[in-house]
Amino acid sequence: MPEEILAEGAKEWEHALVGFFVGKKIPFQSLQAILIKKWSSAGKLSIHTAENGIFFFKCEYEAVRDWILDNGPWDVWGVHLALRLWERDLPPINIGFTKIPVWVKLIYIPMEYWTTQGLTRLASVLGSPLHMDLATEVKHMINFARV
Repeated sequence: MPEEILAEGAKEWEHALVGFFVGKKIPFQSLQAILIKKWSSAGKLSIHTAENGIFFFKCEYEAVRDWILDNGPWDVWGVHLALRLWERDLPPINIGFTKIPVWVKLIYIPMEYWTTQGLTRLASVLGSPLHMDLATEVKHMINFARV
């Protein structure tokens, strides 16, 4: 296949996310209704499904995709939606997830740990910290930290 054709096809999906539900299948119609309602304030997107329980979330802009990633993790009916960036040349049936980001709630944190470095060090015991939520970052609620 000529590279120009592949590049044009990839451009359509360049702001897409790939996801699946951990442990349970969610019907497509329900998923679509719930997530469009949750995500539509960020911008325009469409949801597509593959037969193997993999979903593609095609975002019109990079900012929409980034908003979805930054405001997760997402659940539908209490079932976690694992998301990652779409990559070129990966068939839908072979989409692999080797890591799944999750929010961790840290409780009973001494006040001296309430710095970015302190919370990062605590969270690193569980994995590689990626983000902290806004309430944790600005210390609005100090009864727990979400990282």
